Amino acid sequence: MQKDFLIVGQGLCGTWISWWLMQEGKSVMVIDEGKPVSSSRIASGVINPVTGRVLAKTWMAETLLPFALEAYSSIGRALGIHCIQTVDILHAFPTEQMQQAFQNRSQEVTEYLSIPGDTQRWEQLMTAPFGFGVINPALLIDLNLLLNQWQHHLVRQHSIRLEPFNEDELEIYPDHVQYRDIEAGTIIYCGGVETMGSAYFNRLPFSPNKGEALLLEVRGLPQTHIYKKGLSLVPFPHFGYQSNAGFFWAGSTYENRFTHDEPTAGFRERTTRQLSEWLKLPFTVVDHWSAIRPATVERRPFVGVHPLHPRVAILNGTGTKGCSLAPYFARELAQYLIHGQPITKEADIQRFSRILSA
Repeated sequence: MQKDFLIVGQGLCGTWISWWLMQEGKSVMVIDEGKPVSSSRIASGVINPVTGRVLAKTWMAETLLPFALEAYSSIGRALGIHCIQTVDILHAFPTEQMQQAFQNRSQEVTEYLSIPGDTQRWEQLMTAPFGFGVINPALLIDLNLLLNQWQHHLVRQHSIRLEPFNEDELEIYPDHVQYRDIEAGTIIYCGGVETMGSAYFNRLPFSPNKGEALLLEVRGLPQTHIYKKGLSLVPFPHFGYQSNAGFFWAGSTYENRFTHDEPTAGFRERTTRQLSEWLKLPFTVVDHWSAIRPATVERRPFVGVHPLHPRVAILNGTGTKGCSLAPYFARELAQYLIHGQPITKEADIQRFSRILSA
């Protein structure tokens, strides 16, 4: 079997690189283990234009947000689904210092931050003695809907195999790669944390972190907003599932030190206690998830071709920003592989050519 590209993994990175390559008329074969719980599938789906306690603009926010809105809208139209919407984030300040910091930043970052006028409605639903701020626009993606529908599309195209990838069976030649019965021009590693074990990319400075989240039922809390007070409450599934109105994703953690990838009782207890102190509405814990994110030391993705193996490429390391980084840099990688167009310097793995060539 001959394909133009062999892609390892069908998370956000694998989905987007296969989309852009197929848009260019290229044939692909995706190898994915089909795990029901992965960092892509349990992520909140939020693209936030500001980040951290200092409310700094997200890296490349002015470029990434409009690009993401158009990209998710386009793939949604092709699949016959609606997988993205524009929302605002209602920020309930946890401290007076955070209130003051937000107010100060709202005068500097006027395109994303504002102080709402009437908050009486929200004060009836949650405890917020220090008031509220609004982050807008933010984007919300229904990740499971997108990933499932794209997988169905790949199945119909005979372009995916749901099985583990075994690198020992991969052979690299000057003009192609061979994996079992598949001959392809290039292999692209999009396998998340699994790529850390690859013989080709295990020297890259990955910095994996563990995230946990709860699935809650919160009756009476409008699903028209994302809510934030220390942790985030995100409508889940985000839209298109009227029977599930009242379900929210709650999280998440960012643990650099962990001993396993399983959910912990400590996270569940801390989160439910925090929610009880915040929400004035009753809630029920429906599920508890955890996964390891493929983050990087410098919080920039790994995009490009191995300096010693031109038939081996990577799109990985998007960490907590995968929803915004994956579509943009997947397109950059596709354009590089097909047309030789440059990759953004801060993301290009050529910045690590020395350690990859050692």
